[in-house]
Amino acid sequence: MITGMPLCAESLGQSLSKAHYDAMVRVGYQSHKADNDTDTEYALGVKLHFETAPFYGLQAGATLFTSQGNGEEGFEGIPFFDEKNEDYAILGEAYLKGRFSGTTLVAGRQSFDTPFADSDDIGMVPNTFEALTLLNTSLKDTTIFLSHLQKWAGVDSESPGTFSNVHGNEGMQIVGITYEGMSKTVVSGWFYYLKDAVKISYLEANYEEETDRFTYGGALQYAFQDYDNAEDSEIYGVAASFGLKKAGLTATIAYNKVHGSAADNFFGGGPFFTNAEHNTLREEGPDGETILYTIGWDASIIGAEGLNFTANIDAHTGEQNHAREYDIGMGYAYSDAVNFSAVYSDVENGDLSFQNFRMFVNYSF
Repeated sequence: MITGMPLCAESLGQSLSKAHYDAMVRVGYQSHKADNDTDTEYALGVKLHFETAPFYGLQAGATLFTSQGNGEEGFEGIPFFDEKNEDYAILGEAYLKGRFSGTTLVAGRQSFDTPFADSDDIGMVPNTFEALTLLNTSLKDTTIFLSHLQKWAGVDSESPGTFSNVHGNEGMQIVGITYEGMSKTVVSGWFYYLKDAVKISYLEANYEEETDRFTYGGALQYAFQDYDNAEDSEIYGVAASFGLKKAGLTATIAYNKVHGSAADNFFGGGPFFTNAEHNTLREEGPDGETILYTIGWDASIIGAEGLNFTANIDAHTGEQNHAREYDIGMGYAYSDAVNFSAVYSDVENGDLSFQNFRMFVNYSF
């Protein structure tokens, strides 16, 4: 977790007395219907975070996550609980952070978002990582990200309530560079290395512009997943968006194409433009091809501040051309402290079909 610089402390005791504390309570509900059977889950989660004030550039922080409710073993929806669908608590962050000029170094359990390792906060507890991470902003408009990732836990991992090894004792190494020095454009390049397993290269460029009446933008992505003992995977992606400010409407169309073996999201939700709530480019399999249509409406244009709606159609047009997903979602920010979100999904993928509804209420203080 890398945040803005708080007030500096003059002693170790003052560093503790000036520590920053925050918390969030999350109430979650989901129903999952498949083969005419409907299962439901309820969960109550708590996030407790603290971070000391900097003392000689050093800070310590920790975040506790919990999820308690009515989990049932074998539930097929988004994980709310651990691998046995039981309640759990986990110290998801526990780190020492040092800031020195334009460099920040974080050691320990932490949260960050990169293309193939990200928090993916779609359930009760997000992904977090045990890593040594360096972030440098010394070059103008440039951010350099270096990390050795050793373990992870959270919603996408096989054991959400326990930190488990990434690629055995070898871990994964990450290098990323993001440049924002071009007008309206952000470009980034990333490389991931898992020894004797896979090397991942990723490039992305995003352009956004607006006028008094319109917003518009475009994005390109390219990924190469180079497996040591299997067929490689090459992925292309393009996306375009257009918005009408006075109507509060934004429409987006995205396309991904895979050459070779199936694309993989690795340690998180994945970066692919056509990834939906449940079906992602990975589920399309080898030589996959997917189109995602999205329309969003910001209801603040009729005075409903903080209220928005989205609808997706995710059409898989490759080898599994019968795979598709419809999503309808809404979000409402009642205040800075309270917000609500819900999403309904109707999914088909091969012989698998289901309907899932998820709802969350968050209270931060």
